[in-house]
Amino acid sequence: MATRNKSSKGKHAIAIGSAIAVIMAILPYAFYYYEALPDWLWETSMFKRLSLSFADNRLMASWILVQKIVPLILLLIWFFTCKHWWYHTIIIPISLYAFQLYNLFDFSTSYIDSGELYFIVPVVIISLSLSYLARIKIFDKIHGIDISEIEDGIKKPSDRWFK
Repeated sequence: MATRNKSSKGKHAIAIGSAIAVIMAILPYAFYYYEALPDWLWETSMFKRLSLSFADNRLMASWILVQKIVPLILLLIWFFTCKHWWYHTIIIPISLYAFQLYNLFDFSTSYIDSGELYFIVPVVIISLSLSYLARIKIFDKIHGIDISEIEDGIKKPSDRWFK
């Protein structure tokens, strides 16, 4: 029974891995999807609004929209499939692309791709903190370091001086 359960889990993992590989192989072709879509689609109100600063709606769709969506999808796949201790740092470019995509659809702003670095500072701080915490825990397991000794060394100097 346990062997059958292991083999079904293995087949499920292979199927998911194969689907992810196919998506990643096909996704770069999405850079050219705009050539296959009909002209009337680019004349809809949504694309007209998005392309106010561009002479051509197709330019906006191909250059701006796809240049944000494709890397964002690839980074999300990488984040969810990465098994390394530093995978939290992938959140930084994900948040950058997501914020740029949000600004693209936020019609109250007249600019794109500017100022997002200031808004992702909290994301950078949190993801680097999580990555450093994961690094400390891994090195603790590898080298047998007792974290409580490190915490005692970090205590406020006033606590050590008045003992």
